[in-house]
Amino acid sequence: MGFPNIIIVGGGLNGLGCAKRLTEKGVPFTLITENIGGRVKMSPDGETNYGAYYITADCHTIMPYIKKMNLVHFAKAHFHQGKKQYRVYSFRMIKHIPAAIRLLIEIFRFRHHVQKIRKQAFHTAYRDLIESDPYLKKYYHQKAGVFIKQHGLENFTKEYLEQFLWAAYFTDPREVSTSIFLGVLLTLIVPSYSFVFQFDKLIAPFKKRITCDTVTEISRGRDKRFTLKTASGKSHRCDILVLATPMNITNTLVTPQKIKGGINVNYYHIRGKIKKKYDVKWYSFFPIKDEAVISREANGTYLYFYGRKDRIVHYFDSWEVITKDAWRPALFFLGDEYIDEQPEPNLFLANDHNVPSTEDAFINGHYVANLILKQL
Repeated sequence: MGFPNIIIVGGGLNGLGCAKRLTEKGVPFTLITENIGGRVKMSPDGETNYGAYYITADCHTIMPYIKKMNLVHFAKAHFHQGKKQYRVYSFRMIKHIPAAIRLLIEIFRFRHHVQKIRKQAFHTAYRDLIESDPYLKKYYHQKAGVFIKQHGLENFTKEYLEQFLWAAYFTDPREVSTSIFLGVLLTLIVPSYSFVFQFDKLIAPFKKRITCDTVTEISRGRDKRFTLKTASGKSHRCDILVLATPMNITNTLVTPQKIKGGINVNYYHIRGKIKKKYDVKWYSFFPIKDEAVISREANGTYLYFYGRKDRIVHYFDSWEVITKDAWRPALFFLGDEYIDEQPEPNLFLANDHNVPSTEDAFINGHYVANLILKQL
């Protein structure tokens, strides 16, 4: 049987999920990527995650390729408000117990709906699954600020949630959708782990199909075939194209779609001496106006994430930089736009824009591969 020429651009979880599924079905392809892992970035020694910081036990699809390290104890985090410092389990939490119970009930409900649609998402678009579920549809299009007010969570959010959630998506938690708000808070009821992604194990079946390069230009001829030009000066032709790239990059290569607003973040990975008042184990969460979070890693190094202003001198007495980098943007969380996974014949978009998470990105890659398999 002859197959059309298929090219996948992007080696993040979406592209790898698509490649894995096509490999299982014996369909040939070429995967062109700058790196393996995409935004799942690791430190030079492979011990510290910069991108996907933790993984929950609900991530069943990618779990075979994960080496779990340590249980993440967010309850051991330290919260900072001016000169005050407190932890989750303290007397000040007592007044928030009713609000916490209301929130936990919603998180359990949300988890049930998410687990249900994930089972169907291998063959049905997330957009269709969400829009057909009144509960998820409401929360996908509702801002979390509305949810917080409706459930009487304003004070609880101010003292605890906004600090923890800024560390998850680097913006005011009231501005994202309720579905993203609750999705991050699943860590309160589902065990979470630091981890190492075993990419070698995942790509082993199709390693020979991977080309390390950067696609810089895409055009489509009268014959409807795609021509891809790369940074190395090479040219590739294909019948079916899968763009498994972030939507800001995708929109520069093909006809742009309306997308959610992006969020920028900067970070340091350092060895150093932290100021005494911030010298705590695990995590230091700060008010959103500070736009900062610090994680003390198991090996004694620190991750310092910040928003618009670099204030490393405020938190550290001395430091040695291991890595300093920025994502611009890091996440597409602002808004409720969907992208179409097949905007044109033989053009497929595989990314985490519609449902942003490591597990859902990997599943979406499988879904796009299944769309191609149906077509074949």
